Amino acid sequence: MKGASFFEKTNGVSMSEYWKLEEFTNRDEFYVVLNAYFGLVGAINQNPENNEWRLKFDVAFLFQLKSNSQSAKSIELLTDSKCYADSLVICRTLISRLNLLILCSLNPDLFDFWLKDSKNSIFLDGNIRNELKNNNISLPTHLYEFYSEITHGQVQSLAEIGYFEQGLFADVKLAENQVWVTAKFAIATIYFTALCMAIQDCEGKSIPERFKNHQILFEWLEKNYLIHNRIDQIWTFLLEERHVEKVRKNEYIVGRNYDFNAIKEQIAKFHRKGQKKKLSKKYDLKES
Repeated sequence: MKGASFFEKTNGVSMSEYWKLEEFTNRDEFYVVLNAYFGLVGAINQNPENNEWRLKFDVAFLFQLKSNSQSAKSIELLTDSKCYADSLVICRTLISRLNLLILCSLNPDLFDFWLKDSKNSIFLDGNIRNELKNNNISLPTHLYEFYSEITHGQVQSLAEIGYFEQGLFADVKLAENQVWVTAKFAIATIYFTALCMAIQDCEGKSIPERFKNHQILFEWLEKNYLIHNRIDQIWTFLLEERHVEKVRKNEYIVGRNYDFNAIKEQIAKFHRKGQKKKLSKKYDLKES
């Protein structure tokens, strides 16, 4: 509720605009996740870091707060106006922001390099996704590719989200649902990444009550709202034929999702006491 109040008071979206109890949809679930994210921002601000790497990561996490808040409101306004293509373009931006944040969770020094030289090729989204893949972090890469096609006005992708339905602002429920599912999982993964960093920072020490509460909350969200194969969500994570990936002869990947356990495991390996895992040479940058 604190997160919802924060968003409303900062000219975000009023609580009266969602959580319609007679029909709780992916839109409502998105706002539950978003408000949990805002709540974690408060918890992080109120619990000082134990390690310098968490401080550096928190800078990256908090830097994105304004952009993510604006994206959430933009998605609300555009989707409510049935501008689904534009909503998914914003979802693409949200996914790109998430990919950068996960990369910075593994090496928080990278964010400072990004601030100084964000056009460096190591920060191209495709290169970031490859580095994460090489560290066993599975992401629904097809969504970024699909929404990139929409961004560039490719006819097939526009047709798949109902662009050619009758009327300028046609009501296409399938496209609307895809917007909210995409946005919900992206914000949830941002939230989870920051929570894992906060918990890992407490290694060898007691975990603050606020972080414990968020652990419990995320476990509940994962069991109830973040179910990839739920009937109203599974189609978002299945690949169109052109995005299907061939692994080897007669073996293909036809769906991708967010692997929360992999993110948690890799964060632990990169920040554990003793010998730490490292990114590849071009990403293993440290501030001088």
